[in-house]
Amino acid sequence: MKLDVIKLPYTKEAKLSEEVSFDPEVFKCHFPLVEVLNCHADVKVQRFEEFIYVTIAIKAKVVLQCSYTLQNFETVIKGVDELHFASSNEDDDDCIEFKGNTIELDQYIFNLLSASVPLSPKAPNAKVPTSGKGYRVLSEEEFIGEREDKGNSQFDALKDLDFDD
Repeated sequence: MKLDVIKLPYTKEAKLSEEVSFDPEVFKCHFPLVEVLNCHADVKVQRFEEFIYVTIAIKAKVVLQCSYTLQNFETVIKGVDELHFASSNEDDDDCIEFKGNTIELDQYIFNLLSASVPLSPKAPNAKVPTSGKGYRVLSEEEFIGEREDKGNSQFDALKDLDFDD
């Protein structure tokens, strides 16, 4: 999605709505994001002098990997972000400097999508595994309780020693 800066009206809000597609070679998905099936972006733009304020709202259908089952599942991700652009960046950390007459928003939209993905996504009806071959899943309380009950096997031999003089 491109913003043509010259065509933006001063002080009046402009609205854009577009389906955005991401080239997998350019926009790499990282765990737990497996694939972006489609992404719709609604953009509101306001221009004041050399400043451009952009609000991006996305709704994307994506494939994520479940943190419980490690199986892929489809879900919808939503996100909103506000960006501030300036034609000259004079020590302003809040503004993104742009050059020329167009602003390419695809990278910002993909960054918003990536940031909106939950850290440990759970598929619908997925349950935490309780055990499997070579592992058990314990809560922190269960783990501490087992460790206290078990004791330290290195010192178990000392229990049987009699230290009476």
